[in-house]
Formats: sequence, C-alpha cells, structure tokens
Amino acid sequence: MKKIKVEQKNSNDEMMIDLPSGVFSYLGIIFIGFAVLDYGASRMGTNLTAFLGPLSQFTPIAAGIIGGIFLSFGNKSE
Repeated sequence: MKKIKVEQKNSNDEMMIDLPSGVFSYLGIIFIGFAVLDYGASRMGTNLTAFLGPLSQFTPIAAGIIGGIFLSFGNKSE
C-alpha cells in the first residue's frame, strides 16, 4: 500500500490576491482603467477628451497601449 502525503491548505491561502508592487504597475492599471472608462463613456455619448479635437477618438487606444507598456515595465522590474 502506498502512503500519500496530504497537504492541508489554510482558508487564508485562497483569499490571497497579488497586488502590483511597483509604481509602473499602478500607473498601467490607472491608464487601462481610464481607457475602459473613456471608451464606455464615448459609446454612451459623452466625450471625456473633447479638448483634443479629432484626436479624442483615439485616446482609449493610446491610453490602453501606454497602460500595457507601463504594466510590462512593472513586471520586468520585479
């Protein structure tokens, strides 16, 4: 008969969330959040970046790309 080692998990282990540890990671999350908010608002008829003129239609894309770059910088620094 084989003996199997059973590992018990604490209930606290299941509640762990990895938070970003660097400034770039937080900035990336903020930029991506703004991109989602800007896109959603523009679909509902409110332009958050109207001061940019015709470039305002590209701000969700630009903010998402900048946020992704910041997140990748944050992951490389860890």
